[in-house]
Order: sequence, then structure tokens, then C-alpha cells
Amino acid sequence: MNPDRIISNFKQRKLHVDFLEMSLVQNKAGNEAIAYRGKGYVQQTADDVLVFKLYANETLNSDFVSSFNSLNGTKSGELYSDDSYFTLKGVASDGGVWRAEQVLPGRDWHNEHANPIVHGKLSSITGGDWRSDPRYLSMHFFEKADVPMLIREVKFTAANCEFHVESGDDSFIVRATSDATLPEHFATRVEEALRFLLAQSVTPRAIVQPRGIVLTSATLQSPIVRLGPPISRGSAAFHDKSWELFGTYLAYVIEKAKFENWHPCTGYLHTAHEASANSLDAWAMGLGVAVEGLAGLIDIEQTDAENAQRMKERARLKELQDFIVNQVSSHETLNTFTDRIRGLVGGLTSVRAIDRMKWLADHGGADPAHIDAWKKLRNRGVHPATKGDVDVASLDFQKMIDELHSVTVLLYHIVFHVIGYKGPHTDYATRNFPAKNYPLASPSQDDEVRQET
Repeated sequence: MNPDRIISNFKQRKLHVDFLEMSLVQNKAGNEAIAYRGKGYVQQTADDVLVFKLYANETLNSDFVSSFNSLNGTKSGELYSDDSYFTLKGVASDGGVWRAEQVLPGRDWHNEHANPIVHGKLSSITGGDWRSDPRYLSMHFFEKADVPMLIREVKFTAANCEFHVESGDDSFIVRATSDATLPEHFATRVEEALRFLLAQSVTPRAIVQPRGIVLTSATLQSPIVRLGPPISRGSAAFHDKSWELFGTYLAYVIEKAKFENWHPCTGYLHTAHEASANSLDAWAMGLGVAVEGLAGLIDIEQTDAENAQRMKERARLKELQDFIVNQVSSHETLNTFTDRIRGLVGGLTSVRAIDRMKWLADHGGADPAHIDAWKKLRNRGVHPATKGDVDVASLDFQKMIDELHSVTVLLYHIVFHVIGYKGPHTDYATRNFPAKNYPLASPSQDDEVRQET
């Protein structure tokens, strides 16, 4: 198996692997699992998707009738069950061993043959000996991205790993080496940190270990987004401090995410990022919801005194909650509204997103003006009050754009606080987008940052 040749063909959308042996087995325990065996191939389509075709010469627990009946059992709007998926395994003509999971196959049956031709799409496929405890990993991205570097490569240390990043005209490579085993799901964590740093939906298309490789089909991406990165590409800090910010975010998601998929922080950022590719209204709504979700990651009970104060406040609100419910339930003509009132006051004891943001502002981690902008922007999108007699074209769109930029800064301030970042960032809330420091700096400190950049 030659990873360089495979990646070269894959990047050019010319990948084709012939298999001397190929099996497709249903993910079902026992002897009733459906299985197909024969020869076949995996190749890449013109639209950059991996597909397979298996010419079965052996079929177990399936025939034309049962296959047709299984299609009739599929219901619109219902997720596929676990045993609807298959696992593909094969030995290529060069001796390489490949495997793909979560495969949904299609079957073409012909009257003159007892066995079908099985085909389908693959989200990814793994070749060679893929280890769960590697010390080296390279990630190949096929997107054009403005990676922070002044020349074609950069080296730095982050999360106890040595990184080597190389950039091309329409792709880039991230290599990571460690003296110890790399953290679990390390490639996903690096992807998360890159998405945050670049404000771009980048996905590794090929991941390489010393003896294994994973290839991934292309996914849909928004072509143009308007959400700027936390450190603008036009500032000197983009080249000087970006990898420090990358390392801080990477360390955070490595510590907090104990599962294969993204950490919620990355998910909320993705929501804001994708929303900005659409209309101003869609951008405003997605950004507002993302900030509300991120606010839930703020820990407002960081000291014993703050914790005690919060517990005391909750106790008082619980008394108020019980008082209101009791007043209604004991009233002869109003007691039919008891359940409704209980639902209305049920959130009194919970900590709201606005409470967390105000706490952050009180501790120097957010600007109250940005929080006010978030309230206006979110209420306009989630609770619209514009009536039919208002000319939408006459609305103040400059004000809306200013609010979008202010809430963008609030979004990044929350993330900086959550991950523990201190350093330069871009202030999109101020015209010309100057550089500022986080935590919030005094005006004199801001002037020093502008002079440096």
C-alpha cells in the first residue's frame, strides 16, 4: 500500500481499487446475517464520493424476494435500524486490506443469475493496519484555506505534540507527532480546532498513520461564509498568535470531549458559521442561537462565595415559585390554570443564558453592549413583531450589521473564556475591525495593541 500514490489519485478524483476478495456482511448477530461475497472494486465518482460494486458469487440468507420485501418495509421519515447497515471488507489486488462500516447497500438482481450485483456509497474506508494508539498522524485537507503562515510551512508545539503544517495552492497538510500515544479521536479534535481558528468548514479527506490510511468522501459545504475568524487574516496577530489560539482550543476539546464526535462548543460555532452563509435574517438567528448555546458552557459558580450566593438565590426563587402555584391552585375559579402556571414559573430556578453572560461581563469577560446587541438581534429573529404595514426595505440594515458584528465578538469572548485563552483577537464590533486583547483591556492597552499591529 502506497499512501502517497493513493492520496495523489484521491485528490485528482481518480481513485480506483480492484478487489480480489470482497465481502459485505450485515451488522446482525447470529447465523441469520445477510452476506455477499465475490470480487469487486471501490472507486471515486466525478462528484468526489466513494462508491463500491461487488459482483457476488455467494449469497447467504437473501434472495430476490426477501430483498424486495425488505425495501417495502422501509418507512419514510424513519431512521434506519442498526441491522440495516453492513460492513464491507476486502483484499485488494496489491494485497492491501480495506474495511468500511455503516454501509447501506443496493442490490441489482437478474433472472439469469442466482447472485446479485451489490453497490452503494461509502462515507469512508480504512486501509491497512489502523491503530488505536498511534504516535504519528498526518491529515490531508483538499480545501483552499488561508492557513496562518508566512511561507509554505510552519512548525509549532501544541497539546504536547509537535505539529508541522504545509500549505499548497488548493490544499494543506497537518502532521502531528508525540512521544506518547496521541489522544483518542485526535484527528477529530484537530479538525475542531482548525474550524474554530479559520472560521471555515475544513474536513480531512485522508488521514495517514505509519501503516494505515482513512479516506473520506466529500461532504456539502457552504461556498461563501461571512463569519470572520477570531483573529482576522488582515492582522499581524493572525500570523503571530493564531497557532497559540489553535493550541488552546485543541487542549480544551481534548480534555472535555470524551466521545468520537464534536464537542458542543464546536457544534455551536458550526451553527453560527453556516448561518452566516445565508440571508442576514438567517445569519442573525443562527448567531443568536449559537451564542445562547455557548453561554451554557459558562461556569458561574467558580468560588465558594459565588456558589453560596447562587444557592441562596435559588432557594428564594423556589419559595416564590411555590407561592405563585399555591395561590392559583387554591383559588376556586383559577385553579384550572394550575398546570399552566406551574409551567410558566418552572424556569425561575434555572440559570438563564442572559444571567451567565451578565456574570461574564461582571468579571471582565464580555462587553455589556454586546450582550444588549444579542438581546435585540435574537428577539428580532426568534420573536418577530414586524407587521404587514412595515416596509422591510426601509429598515436600518446598517444597525443590523453592526449588531451582527457585536454579537460575533460576544460569541468569541464566550469561547475565549470557556477555553481559557488570553491574547489578541479582532474586534468586529468596531469599524475597521481593530485588534484588541482578551480579557477586555483598558483603552490605553487597546492603543498599544493597535500600535503593535
